[in-house]
Amino acid sequence: MNQRLREKMISGLLESDLEKDAYGGPSVARLVFGAGEAEETAAIERINRIARWFELPHPTNPGRDLTGEPDFVAHKLVRACYSVEEKLPEETRKLIHRFFTQWNFESKYKSENHMFFFHTSRYLYGLKYPDTVFQQYGMNAKEVVEADRDFLQEFIRFRAQRGWAEFDSYGYGAEVFNVLLSLYDFGEPQMKKYAEMSANVMLLDMIMDCSKQGYYGGAHGRIYEDTVFDHRKSGMYVIYQLYFGEDLPDGQFLEAAASDFVPADYVYEVLNGRPDVWENRECKHLHSITYETPHRQVPQVPGNINKRTLVTPDYIIGGVAWQDDYPKGSEAAWYAHHQQHEWELTILPEPDVRIFTHHPGSTGPEGKEHGYWTGDLFCCCGQFFSDRNVAMATYDIPPKEEQFIHASVPFQKLETQLEDKFLWMNYKDRVYAVLWCSEGISEGRPDLKDVEVRSYGSKHGVVCTVATKEECGSFEKFQEMVKANQPVFDSESMALTYGNLKMNRQGRWIDEKPVAFPYETYDSPCVHSKWGSGVITTDTVQLDFDGWGSVTYQDGHIGQNRNN
Repeated sequence: MNQRLREKMISGLLESDLEKDAYGGPSVARLVFGAGEAEETAAIERINRIARWFELPHPTNPGRDLTGEPDFVAHKLVRACYSVEEKLPEETRKLIHRFFTQWNFESKYKSENHMFFFHTSRYLYGLKYPDTVFQQYGMNAKEVVEADRDFLQEFIRFRAQRGWAEFDSYGYGAEVFNVLLSLYDFGEPQMKKYAEMSANVMLLDMIMDCSKQGYYGGAHGRIYEDTVFDHRKSGMYVIYQLYFGEDLPDGQFLEAAASDFVPADYVYEVLNGRPDVWENRECKHLHSITYETPHRQVPQVPGNINKRTLVTPDYIIGGVAWQDDYPKGSEAAWYAHHQQHEWELTILPEPDVRIFTHHPGSTGPEGKEHGYWTGDLFCCCGQFFSDRNVAMATYDIPPKEEQFIHASVPFQKLETQLEDKFLWMNYKDRVYAVLWCSEGISEGRPDLKDVEVRSYGSKHGVVCTVATKEECGSFEKFQEMVKANQPVFDSESMALTYGNLKMNRQGRWIDEKPVAFPYETYDSPCVHSKWGSGVITTDTVQLDFDGWGSVTYQDGHIGQNRNN
């Protein structure tokens, strides 16, 4: 762990404006890390205010629905109970107890992170206070602990088998990781081991799509517009830096700063043993919740999202290779392409030279889930394919939607040249890239002239490819190579070909051979797991999530956690 970054994270928590503390993280941090009598008194007053979550307007956004994030509050309050109970006045303990035992603090949302927050917080509170009666749920502490223990065990095992459903989210991945840290810190011994295994797997998962700077490339789910242009804005970047890096981002996570967890030695072995160039293939299951809030969990549907990512010292390129449709009539089908970032090229070492295409929108149950730069909710007009240094996309936009696609191109960092349907890009005469759009390339919005181009029409084919000067010799040679593999798009059949790659609505082909899906859960040079097995292996260790899990070191290797 980077202790210097941890200390900065703690300082940031201690210096936070408590008036902007919505859920209690900075307030609890003042008690956990010690901030002086006056500061701790102010923190307790804020915790009292937050513990009255359902009795007062939202603490930072008075018009916001209180049923959206009470589980976030529960997660901070339960850490206070475990870490600094002796500092909590009787009034505060009573307010926290009332929050946990009288109000339904389960979020109206049933996405992965909310489910995890709720069941973990309720489990830990019942474990801490075994005489508790949860009046709102008609259960005593023993019943709650047993029910939530079973839920959490299955929840974690399922994701070990089929990937985390937030689909490598930049932001929610960090939230899920912090919930695992609470289970590690305060759970029963079996749960602690299970959480530790899963936290290490999440780090391995991230590492195999990351540059050595910690930029988490390729395709992602649950992405927000404030993170699409700069890798350093993401929560997972903060987690990477805390354990493996040297950068000092502004992200502040109470759990990560306070937890005793450090990654296992096999995680560092994978981190340091990665080849210079590798391709990672992986598979994530489709998430299944209903549309109307409050959402309901519905039976898990068959199907998955398959992605490929190529990581080199000079760039990361990757995307969705195939996404299954939800079964016809599924209540969960509305969630397809929810806040997804479908493909991307990042030119290194820059954190903000990120090139991708997207179909913009503004629809969703709360208005913006299919945003200007994020996702394709309710439209589902995009199809994608990625192999090695090529990303491809087609868009078949229905009449009711915006009739154009757009691309992120950071012009200030690149030398660019528009030639017919090709936008050529040169990064410091070291990395060359091109974006080809079947319907041509036009200027974007005037206020986005430094980052946006558009392509108008209802049907589109897109190809992006990248190479280094070392690989192709010169920019001119790169252009010749691209043109020799001439992209061809048939708008009638929605078929797109480029060189030996072909895609349409029915399949994907390499060298005229169909690509088989699903991929394995993890398939990279360093991390492997058969789809649905729940067994994850590296060169030195096997993690088996059957039962309460086991960690087996290979060839007599003796593992231990390390604290750098």
